[in-house]
Amino acid sequence: MIVTNFYPIQWLATELTGDAADVVSLTPEGTEPHDLAVDANGQKALGSADVVLYLGADFQPDVQRAVTELGPDVTRTDLLAAPGVALLPAGDIGKEALAGNKDPHVWLSPVEMLAMAAAAASAITSGAPQLRGQIETALPKLQATLRSLDSDYRHGLTGCASPVLVTSHAAFGYLAHEYGLEQVAIAGVTPEDEPDPQTLRSIADVAKQRHVTTVFFEDALPKNLSQTVADEIGAQVSLLSALEFDPRGSLGPDQDYLTVMRGNLDRLEKGLQCAGS
Repeated sequence: MIVTNFYPIQWLATELTGDAADVVSLTPEGTEPHDLAVDANGQKALGSADVVLYLGADFQPDVQRAVTELGPDVTRTDLLAAPGVALLPAGDIGKEALAGNKDPHVWLSPVEMLAMAAAAASAITSGAPQLRGQIETALPKLQATLRSLDSDYRHGLTGCASPVLVTSHAAFGYLAHEYGLEQVAIAGVTPEDEPDPQTLRSIADVAKQRHVTTVFFEDALPKNLSQTVADEIGAQVSLLSALEFDPRGSLGPDQDYLTVMRGNLDRLEKGLQCAGS
C-alpha cells in the first residue's frame, strides 16, 4: 500500500502506480489539510503501508509525528526534501507557513511537481520493488504530462495586460514565481486571517494602479474578501483552486489535478488578459 498525506501527492502516486497498487490519502475528503490530526483510519493505513509519501517541514505536524513512529521496514519520503524542490519564503501567510517560514504550496507549480514525481517514483521502487516495471513505464509519461502543463502555462501567461495576481488566498506564490506574475494576497492562507479595512484599501489601490481587471478567490475561502476589492476597483471576480482538496468530491468524478490546473490556467489567461490565451 502507498500512503500519501493529501490529494496532490495521492494524485502523483496514483499516476505512477495505476491499478498496480492501493494508494490512499491520510486527509479525509473535506478536511483542511493543514489542520489534519491522523485518525484511527489513518493509523490503520500507516500500519499497512509499504511506502509513505508526505510533505514535511511541519506542513502537517501530526502526519510527521506518525511517520516517525513507523518501523524500519516502511519506506518514507519527505517530498519537500526532494532534489530539485526549491522552497520559497512564505512572507506573511499566517500560521500555515512551513518551518523556517517557507511557503508550503509547492504542488501548484508543475516544475516542483516534476521534482516530487521523480522522488516519489524512487521511493515507491525502493519500498515496493514489485512495482519497478510499472514505475519505469509510468514515470516518463507523468513527466511528459507535467512538462506539457508547464509549457502551456509558460505560453498562456505571456504578454498579460497586468501580471498582478490579486487573490484571497496566498497560495499561488510558486505559480507566480515560475511564470512571471506578482501575487498580491487579500488575506493569508486561512479564513481566520482576514485583513482590516486599511489593508483592503491598500490592496485596492495597488490593483487600480496596476490596471487589474479581475480579482481571484480561492474555492475553499469566502468569496466576500475578493468581492470587496473587486467592487472597490470595478473588477470582475474569478475562481482559482489551490487543490488542497480532492476535486472529485466537489467538481465531479472526471476532475483531477491536471484538469483543475488547466482550469486555473484558463481563468488566469482570461482574467489577466494574456496574449497567449
